[in-house]
Amino acid sequence: MRKNLPVTDQEFVLQDDQYLISKTDLKGRITYCNPAFLAISGFSREELLGQPHNIVRHPDMPPAAFADLWRTLQARKPWLAVVKNRHKHGGFYWVLANAMPVIEDGEVTGYASVRVKASPEQIADAERFYDQINRGQTGGFTLRHGQRVPAGWRRALHALAFPLRGGLRPALLRLALAASAMAAVPTWLAARPQEPAMQALYWGIYAVAALALIGTALSLARRVTSPLAVAEEVARQIAAGNLVNEVDSGTGGEMRKLYFYLDLMRKSLIGISSEVMHKTSDHARTIGDLRTSSQSLADRTDAQSSSLQDTAASVEQLAVTVTRNAESARSATQLTQESREVAGQGSEIVGRLVATMQELDDSSRKISEIVTLIEGIAFQTNILALNAAVEAARAGEQGKGFAVVAGEVRSLAQKSSQAAKEIKVLIDESVSRMSAGSQQAGQAGHSMRDILQSVERVSGLMEEISRASAEQSLGVERISVAVNRMDGIGQQNVTLVGELAHAAEHLGHESASLMEAVGVFKVTGAPRVETPRLDTPRPAPVRAALPAPREEWEDERY
Repeated sequence: MRKNLPVTDQEFVLQDDQYLISKTDLKGRITYCNPAFLAISGFSREELLGQPHNIVRHPDMPPAAFADLWRTLQARKPWLAVVKNRHKHGGFYWVLANAMPVIEDGEVTGYASVRVKASPEQIADAERFYDQINRGQTGGFTLRHGQRVPAGWRRALHALAFPLRGGLRPALLRLALAASAMAAVPTWLAARPQEPAMQALYWGIYAVAALALIGTALSLARRVTSPLAVAEEVARQIAAGNLVNEVDSGTGGEMRKLYFYLDLMRKSLIGISSEVMHKTSDHARTIGDLRTSSQSLADRTDAQSSSLQDTAASVEQLAVTVTRNAESARSATQLTQESREVAGQGSEIVGRLVATMQELDDSSRKISEIVTLIEGIAFQTNILALNAAVEAARAGEQGKGFAVVAGEVRSLAQKSSQAAKEIKVLIDESVSRMSAGSQQAGQAGHSMRDILQSVERVSGLMEEISRASAEQSLGVERISVAVNRMDGIGQQNVTLVGELAHAAEHLGHESASLMEAVGVFKVTGAPRVETPRLDTPRPAPVRAALPAPREEWEDERY
């Protein structure tokens, strides 16, 4: 047996206008529970749906009670008993439970239970008897259809005492026996000859007894028809939608069960109609929110459409700008290519200039060497001229002409040496300038190479800019297509929002009509629903053969 622990002594008391309704499939799994059930049990709808109904069983309930429940339901009969259930957090609450099979097309498709508040006397009697069952001290009584009935020889004695008990059925049995006896009296009188006076007395007694029997029959008829008239009036009021008037099931004799089930039907209708009213009211609020939201969405969609149109115009302008940038980038790339070619040519010219300057430098150095050689020759010529002058002086008169020639040669040698010195100075200056020019030409060559490399990098960057501009142009074109598509979707959304608003309006009218239809029921004593609205779908009832009872029934059912 399933043990739902822990438990506490906290009691949750049902209100007079709280009616708990639930349904299960053939295996006892919950398929429906109304908000009042959720409120008193402490569970949410998601926690209950699909779970076995014994999730609310209290450990104090004897297994025999649920065994009797399932025997009764297997026999397709209703089960009525006071039950102690467990709250989610360990507390408890008492209910007067009525469980019954749901029959469709002659087959049991599930089970339903309607529970109402039990009276303090019913709770005390049930608690005492359940404690006796748990202790094995039932005092010769047992459970049958949820009621405490005699067992063993007490049951036989109870059946024998049936005609002596009060109530409609024992009275009808006594009336039937009396009528049978009355029917035999004329035959008995005819078979026994009597004095006329005695026969008149007997017949008088017989007439009085017949009149008493008729009066008893009329009284029994009134006992039957009067409660039926009350039941008819109750049914008429329920049919008219008046669910306010309670049905007193504590009176009525044999009609007590009829009154009880009529009142149970009234309370069940109150629970259902109240739930429908609350749900419809929630739906009406939701529909109002939907109308507001749809109108807000329509406004935002319209604003979005306007923004998209502005965006489309901006994207179009951006596309034109990007196209111009791409064209400018292509032109810049072409100019950069031309600059690279010119820079390349300049680099080649500077290279040739550097080579020429190097050749000039080499030639100047050679000239300087030749001038040095001439200066040396002039120096030697001057020495030779001096020597010749000395020898001419020694020769006397014979050497005077030679001395003149030697003087001229010496003068020319000195002039040649002087000219060679001047030439050397000029050549040294030229060599120095050529060296400076060669260095500047080399620096120019390096600069031209740097310029060429920079132009090549600029050319690469411009090519990348050109490619990026082309990709940007393609991206802008795609953005334009997307914006146009979004604008089309926005227009469709406007249409759909209009349809949604129309549907919400229609649904609002339908909800109002439903509220008006349910409003026919007068439910001033409607149950208080304190649980939030949940949208968990209800599983459909399962059509299947009744499962055979088994030993483990209590672990899978109520």
